[in-house]
Amino acid sequence: MKFVKEPLLHFLIIGLLLFVVFDPQTASDNAGRIRVDNNQLLPLIMARNPRIGPTEAKAYLESMASEERARLVEDFVREEVMYREAVALGLDENNYSARRRLIAQLEYINQGFVHESLEIFEQDLLDHYQEHRDRYFAAAQITFTHVYFGSERHGEQAHAKATEELAHLNEKSLPFHLAASRGDHFLYHRNYVNKEREEVASHFGESFANDVFELQSEDTTWQGPLISAYGAHLVLVTSIQAGYFPALDEVRARVAGDVARVKVEEAQEKLYQEMRSAYVIEVVGPDETE
Repeated sequence: MKFVKEPLLHFLIIGLLLFVVFDPQTASDNAGRIRVDNNQLLPLIMARNPRIGPTEAKAYLESMASEERARLVEDFVREEVMYREAVALGLDENNYSARRRLIAQLEYINQGFVHESLEIFEQDLLDHYQEHRDRYFAAAQITFTHVYFGSERHGEQAHAKATEELAHLNEKSLPFHLAASRGDHFLYHRNYVNKEREEVASHFGESFANDVFELQSEDTTWQGPLISAYGAHLVLVTSIQAGYFPALDEVRARVAGDVARVKVEEAQEKLYQEMRSAYVIEVVGPDETE
């Protein structure tokens, strides 16, 4: 899969224009310097959480561990770099929401350049698939219907009623499509077709999901009772497909999308680091005079 040659060529061109417009070597000292102290970090905290005021924000900032503060500092530096580069394109407005919009616009422009220069080769897909093989595992799937006896309605007799009904169902060989004619109304579905364990567990509970996937596929034999959080169930399992690792061709589109996402993120980070390197970053410690 090949998109465009000469990676990052377009960005280098626009980068050159930005350098001419906003060159820290020729601009004022402040234009090429980013100072980070509490005065910059407090508005950032309050903008992210409008429910807190200056006092709460200051207390929160002072309580930060050094690693957490370092991440906040880097967030501010990233925003400031992206904001200044966006301003250099003549898109300036003087409020935080506009600032975020400008940053988003610049990121969108950068992403466009990256996508235009993106190249994905067959080896990229193969390497990514092999490294992240578990991500593409096809989970086991089951198809079954059930006849339900609710504990809320029948109390301790739910299991006994289900056991009695089991003999009747197998005697009549009740087919899949007639299950709804027996038992109580269930909160969710009567029939489950090609469902993964996670969805079954979300409707019946973990214990039921474990039990039903342990059953054998029998087109005409009802099995149970199985117990869920809601009561007793008789189940007719018509198919169980074991989980498996699909071949690359089966999941090629997903793998290609994931590879593209990773490459775009890496390229955008590289572009940001190139822009960041044009600035002198001055971080004032929390205990230093501002």
